[in-house]
Amino acid sequence: MSADFDSEVDLAIDRVHAPGIQRRGTLARVVGLTLEARGIMAPVGSQCVVDAAHGRQIEAEVVGFHNDTLYLMPFHDAAGVAPGAAVRLAGSASTVMLGEALLGRVIDGLGRPLDGKPAPDCRDPVGLQGMPLNPMERGPIRDVLDTGVRAVNGLLTMGRGQRIGLIAGSGVGKSVLLGMMTRFTNADIVVIGLIGERGREVQEFITESLGEEGLSRSVVVAAPANVSAVQRLKAAHLAHVIAEYHRDAGRHVLLLLDSLTRVAHAQREIGLAIGEPPTISHACSHHSLPPT
Repeated sequence: MSADFDSEVDLAIDRVHAPGIQRRGTLARVVGLTLEARGIMAPVGSQCVVDAAHGRQIEAEVVGFHNDTLYLMPFHDAAGVAPGAAVRLAGSASTVMLGEALLGRVIDGLGRPLDGKPAPDCRDPVGLQGMPLNPMERGPIRDVLDTGVRAVNGLLTMGRGQRIGLIAGSGVGKSVLLGMMTRFTNADIVVIGLIGERGREVQEFITESLGEEGLSRSVVVAAPANVSAVQRLKAAHLAHVIAEYHRDAGRHVLLLLDSLTRVAHAQREIGLAIGEPPTISHACSHHSLPPT
């Protein structure tokens, strides 16, 4: 009885200190990849923490809502959650800390280091919701981009600022070509997003295709296939935001994303999990993309 009373008091205090936003609720249902919480009000894109067994806390992101029910997707495995588990609002996921310290580092979709080194000392808060450029402010593509690969320069010449899709079957050397472009392209900084790759392939790309020389001027954002769909999607967003950050600082940036197909797969997983009906070819609309 006393524990229930204390819980109700905590909920009431939270509502007083944060009018319009209820910072605590309870877990009502788990369906597939989605956690459903009630009694908590939080905007789409915010982060929550769900209490699980043995004192474990599960981080999740709000990806949708229906009436008074929030749809959450955990960043990691949701094992150990139970009906009525406490759900707390942890904050907004709309900003990330960026800086020069990210150069030469390998991070995940949440900006956490994957290379075993201390967290990078970044002090510039940057919003994850990038604003599209005004089309009248875009410069024309006039300069040739030197990729350092003679076959590409001679037969498939690229322009600086151009967007290119590299489409080919498995095992034909796409990652090898990306590694060569990373090392030899005439760019100040290279940002690489490895989305949905097998964990072994991520390490092989960094050590063999990229190498120490390529990594020294690069930022690698990796979200392998064994992490949640929302983490894979956030990794793609983070790679773009890092590239835009250095672009706005006046640098020439090469952004490589491997692969865009797996980003679309992650978006589809989230859309289907929150009840969006599949369309032609089972693809979900862009509305299933969290605004991060």
